[in-house]
Amino acid sequence: MLDYYRTRFQLEFCFRDGKQHAGITNCQSTDFRKLDFHFNASLAAVNLAKAACKRLGIAYSISSCKSFIHNAYMLERFICVFGINPDMQVIDKLFKELILFTARAA
Repeated sequence: MLDYYRTRFQLEFCFRDGKQHAGITNCQSTDFRKLDFHFNASLAAVNLAKAACKRLGIAYSISSCKSFIHNAYMLERFICVFGINPDMQVIDKLFKELILFTARAA
């Protein structure tokens, strides 16, 4: 019985995060195939964010995931735009600290 409730709440949390953060309700199409694709893409984005947080060992929250992705993009952009030739030993040491700079604990 507990497994059923656990599965039910996992599904509810996935739909809740999809509605609040992944734009599951923003599709204006009336074609069922397009709606199906949009729903699958939104739910896949939530599940990928959850898997990425688990893989990196950070607490799962959509805001932490957004901060993480934004910081990783900005770090890569700074290195690319300024033409910096990064020292890989330094980058490996500081990369996780830099991209988790604004991530909040859930």
